[in-house]
Amino acid sequence: MLFNYIDPTFSIFGLEITWYSVCILVGVVLAVWAGIVEGKKIGIPSDDIYWGLIIVFPCAIVGARLWYILFNLDQSWTFKKIIGLEGGLAGLAIQGGIIAAMIAIIIYCWKRKISLYRILDVVAPGFLIGQICGRWGNFCNHELYGPAVRDTTNFFWKMLPKFIRENMKIGNYYYHPTFLYESLLNLVGLILMLVARRKLKKLQSGDLIGGYFVWYGCVRIFTESLRMQSGVNEPLMLGPIPVSIFMSVLFIVAGIAFIVAKRFVGPQKYYQDILKEIKDNKFDLILFDLDGTLLDTKPLIDQSFIHTFEHFRPGYVLSDEELDQFFGPTLYQSFSRYSDDENEIEEMIKYYREFNIANHDSIVKPMPGAKDLINTLKRKKYKLGVVSSKKTDLVCHGLELFGLLDKMDVVIGSDDVKNHKPAPDGILLAIEKTNAHNACYVGDNVNDILAGKSANVKTVGCLYVNHPEKIIEANPDYTINRLSDMLRVCVE
Repeated sequence: MLFNYIDPTFSIFGLEITWYSVCILVGVVLAVWAGIVEGKKIGIPSDDIYWGLIIVFPCAIVGARLWYILFNLDQSWTFKKIIGLEGGLAGLAIQGGIIAAMIAIIIYCWKRKISLYRILDVVAPGFLIGQICGRWGNFCNHELYGPAVRDTTNFFWKMLPKFIRENMKIGNYYYHPTFLYESLLNLVGLILMLVARRKLKKLQSGDLIGGYFVWYGCVRIFTESLRMQSGVNEPLMLGPIPVSIFMSVLFIVAGIAFIVAKRFVGPQKYYQDILKEIKDNKFDLILFDLDGTLLDTKPLIDQSFIHTFEHFRPGYVLSDEELDQFFGPTLYQSFSRYSDDENEIEEMIKYYREFNIANHDSIVKPMPGAKDLINTLKRKKYKLGVVSSKKTDLVCHGLELFGLLDKMDVVIGSDDVKNHKPAPDGILLAIEKTNAHNACYVGDNVNDILAGKSANVKTVGCLYVNHPEKIIEANPDYTINRLSDMLRVCVE
């Protein structure tokens, strides 16, 4: 073939690069950017999108390659040819890539416990963006054109930019730029999709992917019908039927079936409701409990109580259930269960603290992911704070030990308030000091959840405790299985 205007490759520092790969890369970058922007509005953190790209994109490339090979088994394939070491990756079937990508997305969401429908809501426009850009790669490769243009003097043909007309000249004939038709039609589909997710009140989460399959299937049938008139044999055939048209029909049927079926499997959230929910829940202050939430202090607390009871209640063996109940309340509240003598209670508290402070630095560790989470949230300009049942100086010491104190905008300890958790005083004081308007409180104890509810803030229950069912019974607004899940709660 003669490339009359556009060379499909160019060189940078001696390295030969194809325009096709550039178009694909541009499509991926734009799709990811659009996904991150919309993802934050519907509760999908950017990290989920980045990790999804790392996992799904290679799967899509492999799927596109294998799909092409599957319907071209008569070629002499070698391992080097299959992986592109010989002849490059000429031969990628986009429909195979879409199928592989969908399978990878489903598995990814299932493994990470992410809302599949919400991920698909950002993937659907991303697919169209990728295809809009990718088809220009076919243009640069001088391929996927339609029938010859019968009249090069007609108004429509003259309207096309010269570089498109000239690059569609093969030999002595000009051919219809079906790549352009598909790219423009997908652009129309993208615009309709962007409008629908803001204007259609009955649009449910997940509907966009069904709409994508219907739209793309219709567009592909149209462009493939034109390509079949180009005089070039269709490389992917299923008997007498072009695979691309057959799959396009299946895409249309699957898209309609998906949209209809999902309305019979239970109530689904409307897209508009999700947008409002996420907008209303945008936090400007994130408050944490300390013990068991940010710092793993349970081993130290257990040992401190055991040491204290060995002195004041010789022979009394604390059960595991009793040790768990010490986690959360103040020391006064805990020791008051075992003594009515105010002087003895004060002595027990003093004895406890002496052991606790002496052994603190050697036993306490940050909870997994605590430092990364705090650093990430601070980098994203959130106000952060700690509201604890411990004395403020001990809270500050624990935070400083692991480099977290300077990340906190406010620290509230038991000596800063009169009423302790489950009373809301500590949380309300933290909000007052930071002038916050929309705060949330993250804790691992029932009292934490009750305090947050009393303060009228959103509550986040940590389920990485010994008895997560108690947290669930307290009915927090959100639950997390690990600290990094806070990024999802914050939509980051």
